[in-house]
Amino acid sequence: MHIVGFSASPRSQGSTSWVVDTILEGARSRGAQACSWSSATLDLQPCRACFACRAKDRTCTVRDDMPRVHASLLEAQALVLGMPIFMGQMSAQAKIFVDRLHALFAPRFSPTFQEGNAGKSLILAFIQGNPDAGLFKTYVGYTAELFRTLEFDVREPVVVAGTRSLHARDQPGLEASLKDLGAILAP
Repeated sequence: MHIVGFSASPRSQGSTSWVVDTILEGARSRGAQACSWSSATLDLQPCRACFACRAKDRTCTVRDDMPRVHASLLEAQALVLGMPIFMGQMSAQAKIFVDRLHALFAPRFSPTFQEGNAGKSLILAFIQGNPDAGLFKTYVGYTAELFRTLEFDVREPVVVAGTRSLHARDQPGLEASLKDLGAILAP
């Protein structure tokens, strides 16, 4: 099994990257192959809504690093998407990533739906500074529904709270539970 992790945080060594990498470590412990990407180290530009990706050759006209990420997503059976919650919703880096998925994923009712891209497992990991894990429950649910519409097999979203005062790696018991979650993804 091939799993792609994506950290949609502006920090390369922050809690979001640690959470994604820890989940992938759990999947690797069960034999999965995994690669991870970080928006902090990639040149990712916003979608231009030109719809070139919907043309015959499905090539995006934006010249950045997203084609490499797309290639790995096409090979993957699962995605682990980590995103910090900024101002009550996903980070700008996460929004760019999600918008650029347009080239590969569309709802079934869309004429550009691609059956081969449907059904990938997805773990959504939300990382927030606020200690109340339920504070953005509505937004977390909304985001999960967005990915269900794109026919991802969305697992129960993970919310890691309180990172403003304590890095995720220092939160008691979190590492083991994230590794267990990753192990569930692997066959």
